[in-house]
Amino acid sequence: MAACPGWDVDALIRHVGGVHRWATQAIESGGVPAVVDVPRPEAGAPGAELAAWMRDGATGLTDALAATPPDADSWHPFPAEQKAWVWSRRQAQETMMHRWDAETATIGSSDLDAEMAADGIQEYFELGVPRILERGQLPTPTQSLHVHCTDEGLPDGAGEWIAWNEAGEYRMETVHRKGDAALRGSAEQVLLVLMGRADRDTLDTVGDPQAAAAWLDLPGW
Repeated sequence: MAACPGWDVDALIRHVGGVHRWATQAIESGGVPAVVDVPRPEAGAPGAELAAWMRDGATGLTDALAATPPDADSWHPFPAEQKAWVWSRRQAQETMMHRWDAETATIGSSDLDAEMAADGIQEYFELGVPRILERGQLPTPTQSLHVHCTDEGLPDGAGEWIAWNEAGEYRMETVHRKGDAALRGSAEQVLLVLMGRADRDTLDTVGDPQAAAAWLDLPGW
């Protein structure tokens, strides 16, 4: 599987189903999930059994989120307020991206909803980049980057971002503002590039290509 080296669809399902159960435990407990051995189907289990196991985990997750107010206190490992709404978006994005992985691997193509993809880009700049910089002890790129989604019909205020370095600190804002470099493309294509699923050459780059590369060269999160 190109986007997840060393994995096949079986491994992908086991990963997603395990993550759903881990997130459910965090949401229901409000704290750090215990290190538990999540029961998984036996090696070589038929696809129908794997699918049922994954659906059970997804149902448990959605039920836990439905029963939990978005502003309820909830541990998570991301640099944002410790509230349950973070899990809702993170797991929606995680599931959407791995659905894209599975469909691309099995039927050769997939697509992403434009509004969901734009929200994924928002999440990347809000949660992903700070986590990448913190975890790798990396400096914030010195030049600014503007990202512009070309989709028609995105909600007002969605589809444009700028990220920059302010006195050594990472900053981002959802706004139209010129940067040292700009990336333009559909929300789907931008998110796929940021998530390492598409080549950066599929986007239009305006301005300083080295400034764009400094941001696109950040490791995955």
